[in-house]
Amino acid sequence: MSAIGDKADIGTYRQDIPSLLAEIRLSIDGLDNGRHRPVAFAKSLHQEGLAVAGDPFYKDHWINIDRDRLDRYERMFQWNPASSALYEPADIRPGHIVADFGCGPGYTAIEIAKWVGPSGHVHALDINPDFVSRTRKNANAAGVGERITVHQCDGSILPLLDESLDRLTTRNTLIYVDDLASTIREFRRVLRGGGKLHTVEGDWPMMIIEPVPSKDWAALVNAASHACRTPDIGRKLYGLMARAAFSGIDVQVITRPDTDGRLLPMIRNMAEYARGSGKINQFDVEKILSMIEQTVSHGSYLALAPQFVVTATR
Repeated sequence: MSAIGDKADIGTYRQDIPSLLAEIRLSIDGLDNGRHRPVAFAKSLHQEGLAVAGDPFYKDHWINIDRDRLDRYERMFQWNPASSALYEPADIRPGHIVADFGCGPGYTAIEIAKWVGPSGHVHALDINPDFVSRTRKNANAAGVGERITVHQCDGSILPLLDESLDRLTTRNTLIYVDDLASTIREFRRVLRGGGKLHTVEGDWPMMIIEPVPSKDWAALVNAASHACRTPDIGRKLYGLMARAAFSGIDVQVITRPDTDGRLLPMIRNMAEYARGSGKINQFDVEKILSMIEQTVSHGSYLALAPQFVVTATR
């Protein structure tokens, strides 16, 4: 690797290495000792908000999000007070420096900023440029803009100093990461000794949708799985953290039964991914969706989507 200098160098770097996965950290001085400020990094194309030729669908569809889907995610990712239970094991306290990896439009980062208070700080990271701008806008509207630094980042290298965080949280994001082992090691790099990594992830094959026959739902999940890198991520978190030398790994599996259609937006997203895969008949997808929507209206629907809540100490 070679260091990146002026704009001409960066242009050459892009042309020569379009799928850049490593950056050179540049020294910084006098910036509050790096406590709240990002380290200066040369940016990859992903960090510029650009898809790279050959990107798999599971990555590209988070870089290129159309306006309708952005607006839908804005509604879906609003903070729900019921989510507080998912973050209790993280033990986030006033004064903590926290990173939220895969921040989306920023509502979790905003809530965490309230928890850490004016003496703490939050780094919100996402690969999508629209989510980055929406996070800044939403944080300012919530009155916590000064407590949140937003970064565009693909996760290969975090633009943060070694041992600079008290906590790192991520929810429903590791399922899309290219190299899980490398990303977990990177999380460990930026956490201080005694700092906690807190992850919340689903496990698509473990979902239950009643009364859809198991084999039909499994076919839809299989077809939709091209939209993520590791659809069974939940069950893998413990091993990933253990191999990265984290300690005190706590695993909880939490599910809140859905009997009123709360999970329908997620189910419809999965159906959309399945349609685009070419692995399942379109009629079969519509049949499954129709069955689910009818049972919701009739009051006989039940959905379970287990969440693995895994917390570990550096």
